[in-house]
Amino acid sequence: MATIAAPSCVIPGTTAQNVRFLAERAAGRIQEIAVCFFETEACLSYTEDDLPKAMAELPFSWHVHLPVDLPWHTGAETPVRHALRLMRKVEALAPRMAVLHAPDLPARRELLAAFADRWHAHCAIPLLLENIDSFGLVDLAPFIVDAQFGVCLDLGHMLAYGHQDILEAPELLRRVQLAHWSAPGGADRHLPLAHFTREEGDLVRAAAAKLPDTTVHLLEIFDWNGVEESLPLLHDFLYSRHCAIPSQA
Repeated sequence: MATIAAPSCVIPGTTAQNVRFLAERAAGRIQEIAVCFFETEACLSYTEDDLPKAMAELPFSWHVHLPVDLPWHTGAETPVRHALRLMRKVEALAPRMAVLHAPDLPARRELLAAFADRWHAHCAIPLLLENIDSFGLVDLAPFIVDAQFGVCLDLGHMLAYGHQDILEAPELLRRVQLAHWSAPGGADRHLPLAHFTREEGDLVRAAAAKLPDTTVHLLEIFDWNGVEESLPLLHDFLYSRHCAIPSQA
């Protein structure tokens, strides 16, 4: 049985209000929550009201999405320091992994290497690189393996930005610990899965068939109705990956 996750921002309100809502409405259907630390300064200011320790008593496992606006232009030291401060805020949740967006800078590889070295020296939680608009992962595949990064495969980004080449990179597919699911809607709109075109549906079905059985599947849709509507479709995509298509007589 696949682990299905939802983001910590599906209704207006704090992270605490969102996870309480998910506990009431989705326990049993959602097994994991992604704590979305999307904005550096705002999330560094979170208090016990935003992230109460009682969240650890809810029936979920957890992972973290690190900020998308880390100040990489200053070098790797400040971004990794901010990231580690954020991880300390959720220590009680024992998050299983953390997702990082690579910088869109010429020194990307060097910055990521420095970040990974500091991270692994201070944190045992796996660090995953996500494919984003400016970085499809394949060009740095050997480095990703050597630097001990895992992979977060965003299927909506794959469709929106033409990252299908990752499906022919087994060294990366083996490292996929988390898959993000949403329909791109012609861009990167994080729409419910019913908005996949037929061709997009075929592509994500093929992609799902290549992922490890241990992959966590996050419905990265920032609206509860969209998450709820997408749950049966996600189960269909994941079930069909195990079903062989009978040959025609």
